[in-house]
Amino acid sequence: MSSTAFVAWWGAILSTIVLLWDIYKYRHAGPKLRFSVQTGMETNVPQYEGKTLILVKVSNSGDRATTITKLGCLYFTKRWRAIIRRTKPDRPSIVLTPSSAEPLPYELKAGGIWTGFIVQEPDVEQRARTGFLYVVLYHSHSKKPIRQRAVIEDTVSATKPDDTLRQGTSGADLTTSRP
Repeated sequence: MSSTAFVAWWGAILSTIVLLWDIYKYRHAGPKLRFSVQTGMETNVPQYEGKTLILVKVSNSGDRATTITKLGCLYFTKRWRAIIRRTKPDRPSIVLTPSSAEPLPYELKAGGIWTGFIVQEPDVEQRARTGFLYVVLYHSHSKKPIRQRAVIEDTVSATKPDDTLRQGTSGADLTTSRP
């Protein structure tokens, strides 16, 4: 093998590696949102005093900022309707002011955290117990919303077996990145 053939092969291999690395960087660039929902929360904020809340927390571990545009809920009566994303929900809703300190639209910078609340009213609790209630978050880097199921469970107290206590459950985190 001549030196020119060696250099040609070396250049081809190196440029292929650089191309693959650039594709990897492109696919993993942008905001990476971690979205969690916790039910049965209480706070000492005067606006929500004495109310049970659904806490929505979004953190951006990516390298770019994104704008959170809307927060809402989707209610489905059947699991298969919730799984098939093209199916329209039985009862969609939008939360108008999930956070008075950080109103929507909100620019979530890289490394930033946004927190919002949804008042856990009796009809919201009923929908979460009888069907499939999803909290959805819309942001500027995706056409599709991020969604997380809100679960409200009744648990039986060990001291009083006849009384039931409401306890919040924490949903698993979802991570999305740029498609």
